[in-house]
Amino acid sequence: MVKVTDFSNMDMNENLPWDLVEDLMVFMRNDPAFYRRHMYPMMLNVQEAVKNGGKFSKKEMIPIIDAAVKKYVKKFNIKKRPEDLLADNDKIEIINRILEAEVENFKKGEY
Repeated sequence: MVKVTDFSNMDMNENLPWDLVEDLMVFMRNDPAFYRRHMYPMMLNVQEAVKNGGKFSKKEMIPIIDAAVKKYVKKFNIKKRPEDLLADNDKIEIINRILEAEVENFKKGEY
């Protein structure tokens, strides 16, 4: 178990002691304000593209990943710059994992 005090005094160059990709995904799904303002509208766009037989560019989701990182850093007082927290390949991994987890919901028209 990680205590808030365990990472509030961290050096900015120190690696985070948890799986940031997984934690950010949980944050994006479970923070009500973020989900309502960012995730749900993006999932609607993906659903619409799938429904119309079109392709959806994963790059369209990068702005919500960036927004999530900014809110995450602020909410949890992470002493790192948001733009330094995730590499591009981590962002793509988050996008792939979110879309994989939602495939069935897209097929059912849940959004």
